[in-house]
This record gives sequence, C-alpha cells and structure tokens, in this order.
Amino acid sequence: SAEDIETMQGVERFSFPLEKINSGTDVITFLADTGIFPSRGEARKMIQNGGVSLNREKISEIELTINTSHLLHNRYILVQRGKKNHYLVTIS
Repeated sequence: SAEDIETMQGVERFSFPLEKINSGTDVITFLADTGIFPSRGEARKMIQNGGVSLNREKISEIELTINTSHLLHNRYILVQRGKKNHYLVTIS
C-alpha cells in the first residue's frame, strides 16, 4: 500500500519530476538524474551486469524508457542497486 511505501525504513529517498516521466526518460538518465548513480556510465555498467531492479523486477535492457506504467500508486518507483541498496523515488 502507499502507507507501507511511505513508512519504509533504511531506504534513501529521491525526487524526480513527473514532466520528465511523461516525456519519456530512458532508465540510464533516470538513474543518473535522481542521484542513485553518480554518472550515466556507472548506471549503464550496473544494468548490463544485472545489478539494478525497478519495483523488484531486474532491468535487462539499457534502452528501457521509464513511463507512468512503472509508477507504484501513481507516485513511486522503488529502485534496488546491488543487493543491499534500496531507494524510493517520489515522482512529483
């Protein structure tokens, strides 16, 4: 539920503008612009090595476009980087 997502512990939180989601942002730009990865290159390498998941689904293609279908409760995207790093991106 949305309440469960809001109260998650041990999760870093980031924001991302809804306009960029609506205009179609590629996953590498999304990960770099939110601050989850320091650079687009690092995000690309991690995806190619199978180390990134969106909403608990592993990303297998670097051409993936983030859109509103990826939003949980029309507002959130849960990102996992590696095994132990979890991030909650609020789309506003």
